[in-house]
Amino acid sequence: MKDCEKVMLYASDELDGTEKAAFEKHLQACASCRAELALLRRTEEALAAPAAPASVVDELFAKTTRRKSFFAGWKPALAGTALLGLGLVMVLAGLQPDKTAFDASEVIAYMSENLDEEYLNFSNDLALFEQEF
Repeated sequence: MKDCEKVMLYASDELDGTEKAAFEKHLQACASCRAELALLRRTEEALAAPAAPASVVDELFAKTTRRKSFFAGWKPALAGTALLGLGLVMVLAGLQPDKTAFDASEVIAYMSENLDEEYLNFSNDLALFEQEF
């Protein structure tokens, strides 16, 4: 890479020690690179957001900072109690008999009936399709 092509890398501080030293030596002799580097730095300064005054920052933090509420210390205890209650509900729900469970033979019979119907529908549709074409 030619030395003049390294201006952007130098400006963004991406050159290692030996490359940086070599480019700085090149800058002393190359007016074009010095001008381009100056332009890059002016552009960077123009694009940088100005810092907010300290008084504005302090006022903003004062408005947005919340004070601790009375319940702040109780949050872990309340969350633990809620989880315990949820666990108890789940355990108790698991002890109830499942009234929606099917017997395996009922499931097989239902699937067989529905598959037979689907097969017959497909067979009829295929026959109609073959007749048309």
